[in-house]
Amino acid sequence: MSSATSSATTTAEKDDTAPAPAPGTGHQGQTFLVGDEIYIRGIEPVDAPFGMTWRGVRYPQSSDRIEKWIKEEMTKDQDTAWYAIVRRSDDRIVGSARVGQAGGMSANLTLTVDPLLGDRGLGWKVQALKLLAPWIVDERHRPMLMIFQAADEPSVIAAALEIGMRETARFREKLERDGVRIDELVFQYLSPRWLGLIGDPDAVELERTGTGRPRPVPPKVTLEGDPPRNGVLVGRRVYLRQAEGGDAVEEAIWTRREPETFFDIGRHLWSAVDGAHWREEGQKKTLPNWIGFAVCLRENDEFIGSVDLFGVDYWNRFAETGSYFHRSSYRGGGYGSEAKQLLLEYAFEVLGLHSLQSWVYFQNTRSAAALRKQGYTEAGRVNWLYPNKGTLDNFVLFDLLAEAWRAMPRDAWGTPVP
Repeated sequence: MSSATSSATTTAEKDDTAPAPAPGTGHQGQTFLVGDEIYIRGIEPVDAPFGMTWRGVRYPQSSDRIEKWIKEEMTKDQDTAWYAIVRRSDDRIVGSARVGQAGGMSANLTLTVDPLLGDRGLGWKVQALKLLAPWIVDERHRPMLMIFQAADEPSVIAAALEIGMRETARFREKLERDGVRIDELVFQYLSPRWLGLIGDPDAVELERTGTGRPRPVPPKVTLEGDPPRNGVLVGRRVYLRQAEGGDAVEEAIWTRREPETFFDIGRHLWSAVDGAHWREEGQKKTLPNWIGFAVCLRENDEFIGSVDLFGVDYWNRFAETGSYFHRSSYRGGGYGSEAKQLLLEYAFEVLGLHSLQSWVYFQNTRSAAALRKQGYTEAGRVNWLYPNKGTLDNFVLFDLLAEAWRAMPRDAWGTPVP
């Protein structure tokens, strides 16, 4: 045995026999993210037995499954960092913080504590927010930090305001707890350095186009003949069918012919391989969080665009809506609004969702005007989410409640369509 091997073995033996650290000493020597009652550290395999406290999953998972997630899956997501909220008195993990990228430069923060801890858990959530927000923005030099916060936690809201966060949006009745609908608020912590460099984003006025008045929901049709192949919902001019892998080939070709830049930050070149994979993966789940439809013309089955539900939450019953018409000649002719109303009918009447939301780039005034015509209401804004034209730019946010959509004026329903 070499001397190096012998030395390593001796060290390992000493480590195995060394006494474990005394409870409540895990924070000692840590120079930051240490509060009065909690401290923040990285997630470790030792946290697996407490997974239901901090993981935020809805179904029970064994400690072995959570340990496997920590070692294999958590480490693969390069855009998300997980941290443990640990009680100083005994080093027990009581919650977690998930920090993700928002637009590549800014960050979003999700804090989770065990609801069984009651008000104590909310108190530790407050302390974690006060520790993490300044660290992420002021020390880690992010322009902005964003949190989504339930409106029924006043202590957390008060803490956010105390450290200088701004409430920039409110999604009405987005969450449900014990049968009660609760608003969800958006708070942002903006970097003072960036405020000095590019000014206050709240001073940037949102440009509006159109009247802003909702239009009647198009008539619901009754088919006299056979429905289109794989059709899910049918309108007078278009129908929705499931997204298929072959659609990605056509979309990829048409993105190379895209004439417009206003609705996104420049044009995109899509890959047919990526598109087909995305559709296939999205349809594997029994409860998919992405539901995509192809929009096709009734007269000839031509595929002209897509409408989608993103981030479908079957417990709180909400989702985000989106649409894209790769055939630019069909934009502005009412085809998009007709397809979108079919998507809304699917979301509210088939899935039973309670609310929807949509995010629109500030410069995309056409999409914002369309949403207003479809019954959506402005929910606020999110600032500094992406770079644009030498500065950081903003999104305008919308929401739509099922009851508001059902109360919109209708044209004659049940009109036969051959």
